[in-house]
Amino acid sequence: MNTATDTLSASAGHAASGEAAHIHLPGPSFWPILLALGMGLVTTGFFFWATGASANWWFGLGAIFCIVPAMGWATTIAAERRHMDPAQTSTDLRRGFLLFLVSESCIFGSFFAHNIYLRFFAPAWPPPGAPVLATQLPAIGTLVLVLSSFTVNIAHHAIKSGKITRAKNWLILTIVMGIVFLGIQAYDWGFLLQFDKFTISKGVFGSGYYLMTGFHGMHVLVGLLMLGLVYWRLERGDYNNPTYSFSTDAAAYYWHFVDIVWIFLFFTIYLLKF
Repeated sequence: MNTATDTLSASAGHAASGEAAHIHLPGPSFWPILLALGMGLVTTGFFFWATGASANWWFGLGAIFCIVPAMGWATTIAAERRHMDPAQTSTDLRRGFLLFLVSESCIFGSFFAHNIYLRFFAPAWPPPGAPVLATQLPAIGTLVLVLSSFTVNIAHHAIKSGKITRAKNWLILTIVMGIVFLGIQAYDWGFLLQFDKFTISKGVFGSGYYLMTGFHGMHVLVGLLMLGLVYWRLERGDYNNPTYSFSTDAAAYYWHFVDIVWIFLFFTIYLLKF
């Protein structure tokens, strides 16, 4: 009886240890707390800016507390993956990132729904006194951003194929194109603020315009940070093993998501006339 019991206990122990070998519980991390603090500072700065108060140091401090923790957290995850089951971890990360993109789509969807609702029930759209939004410069920005989807796709496939130099070149081009797009958007904002006196306080049209384009601009900035992280890891040689290249997938998927959202934004804000 004792022998049988010992045998069953040993078998259960081996099964438990075998099952535990596929389970990895990450240790506690302070990066998410710092990142949440940075996002809170940026949001607070946005509200101060919207009310006309000085918000430069809020944005600056928030940017630091967003960029550094985000890179630290990503590096920690990359290191932890080497102690986890590669196949299961890749599945979990992709599922989690897909849910993240779905949640982001819901946020942008609420903006679009609000904008369409206002258009249907407003006596006139754009409201009287609102400036006529020029389409030439935003159209150029749209073209640049759409083309950057092709360049990031080339870089993504180059990384998968082990062509690191080719990947770096196309990744740099993508980053430059993203910066050009943000520059075009900043110029467009500056022109509207300086010459048309069109601010976020100019009714629902102004608040909707700056909120939607500004929120998207923040996503472009996050995408640039992700691409910069991928380039940094390329320089470190972290993608020599294709098993641990999920960050390249995430950056590429996120950039495509940002591009698709902007196409809908450009059509809704600049082209839709009702």
